Amino acid sequence: MKPLIQVNEIVRDGVRLYLELLKVMVPVMVLVRVAVELGAIELTGRLVAPVMGLVGLPGEMGFVWVTAMLVNIYAGAAALLTLLPTVPLTVAQATVLGAMILIAHSLPVEQRIAQKAGAGFLFTLVLRLIAALVYGVILNLIYAGFESMQQPSRVVFLHLTPPASGWGEWLVASVRSLWSIFWIILTLLTGLRLLDRFGVTAWIARLLQPVLRLMGIGTTATSMTVTGSLLGISFGGALILQDVRSGMVSARDVFLSLCFMCICHSLIEDTLFVMAVGGHWSGLLGRFLFALILTGLLARLVQRLPTRTVERFLFGRSVRSAGSGAG
Repeated sequence: MKPLIQVNEIVRDGVRLYLELLKVMVPVMVLVRVAVELGAIELTGRLVAPVMGLVGLPGEMGFVWVTAMLVNIYAGAAALLTLLPTVPLTVAQATVLGAMILIAHSLPVEQRIAQKAGAGFLFTLVLRLIAALVYGVILNLIYAGFESMQQPSRVVFLHLTPPASGWGEWLVASVRSLWSIFWIILTLLTGLRLLDRFGVTAWIARLLQPVLRLMGIGTTATSMTVTGSLLGISFGGALILQDVRSGMVSARDVFLSLCFMCICHSLIEDTLFVMAVGGHWSGLLGRFLFALILTGLLARLVQRLPTRTVERFLFGRSVRSAGSGAG
């Protein structure tokens, strides 16, 4: 009888991913700890406090978001691990921060991919930053208005140390947290494999296709958009780039598909990880609905703007060079 999942394969993939993450997380955790000792985090907090205040977050959390934007989600989590003992969050705040990170992270890498695939670099960059802030404001207003999720957030793998702890205590707590992350990764990989094995991923993909079509994304780009939404912008963007070069997808569909993926990608894996660091599923999955609405508005904008304006300011170079494509 064929096993549901290949345990050896999951462990091998988990170890490989974990080692790659350690290369990012360990230096970030050390740098953040040094920054805390030198008072740089406090200074950063004062500088970005007005922006973070709009979404109901302490100014220090701006450092976490910036780290995630410049590196990746796991680097942001590493910064969060170091700051949480001194700057605790409520569930609502952790959800707002997590949602903003999910929308705007890994910008140097992912924006380059989006640009190569066919969306304007500057436009999608500004889109992600504004979308993250707007969605953060919306979530904060909802949670504050209903006075919900105001209890302290619980990070499932975090071992907190007192704010005044020395380097030794911090090192022990950090090692324990990093070791726990390994098991979180194995759990995520196992869950993703089971979703594939039982056909849940394929079912979600079929469910999304008519919704995306209603939003204005054509059928030729629907499957690629679903792939990017579920698995990540890198994979989905590569598929779209391949079809753009072959002339299978129209420039408009390329643009809308990439805009949607910029706001809502890695819907399963990244969402589960952010939930593990204290976020609530409601706000994290709500970004899907937010992305649908925003992309629908963009579709109307593309239809009304002059073609020359759209091609110059919204489309990437690969789309402009390929022409309007099919459809």
